[in-house]
Amino acid sequence: MSQTLDSSPLYTLSGEVIHGRGIGKLVGMPTANLQILSETDLPPSGVYVSKIEYKGNTYCGVTNIGTRPTVDNDSEISVETHILNFNQRIYGEQLEIYLFKMLRCIRKFEDFSALLEQIRKDCIVTQEFFGIKKTYSRLQMDIEKHQTKIDNHAVCLSNKEFDVLYMLYSNPDVTFTKEQIFEAVWHEPSVGCCHAVENTVFQIRKKCKVISENTEFITTVVGYGYKFFCN
Repeated sequence: MSQTLDSSPLYTLSGEVIHGRGIGKLVGMPTANLQILSETDLPPSGVYVSKIEYKGNTYCGVTNIGTRPTVDNDSEISVETHILNFNQRIYGEQLEIYLFKMLRCIRKFEDFSALLEQIRKDCIVTQEFFGIKKTYSRLQMDIEKHQTKIDNHAVCLSNKEFDVLYMLYSNPDVTFTKEQIFEAVWHEPSVGCCHAVENTVFQIRKKCKVISENTEFITTVVGYGYKFFCN
């Protein structure tokens, strides 16, 4: 969704999107990695609420500036932005990134799952900061409690089922391939095997229909993958 900048940012960065190590997509949060020309010009290390300008559109995001202690022990500084509700290949493209508020300092998490949970919380705080409210009258997902409800009736989802549905639910305008979903939820390369994704989507649909026969929150995009659908 295209939006306008709401207030003056603390810092502004610009540069070309370069290839990273591909770790972001394996924790369910792919990032745009900005080329760093001089570390001395960077803001203090931390995780920031951000907005991103790309080809005339403005998107909300969460930007990490610093090391990645959960991923590796490398001392290299990177600028990585997870753009909300966005799924485009933008390597080589120019981005303008506006940093509005530091959310937290860089820290090491126990594992990728713990890191993913924190980034999800960062995204929710970012949406609240910009006044973005996603309301679906029938479906509610609580990442703190890992709970899903349809029409206020609890749906018992496994961890993988919750993660797949939440990935689609939190990016309603984006269609994901089965490979992208697998790598994001299972935290490993798909190598072309996506039966686990298909089976998980089948189980989600089955459990949702126990609440309501006509309930459908995932639509199949033939020849591509899946997308969130709220009927």
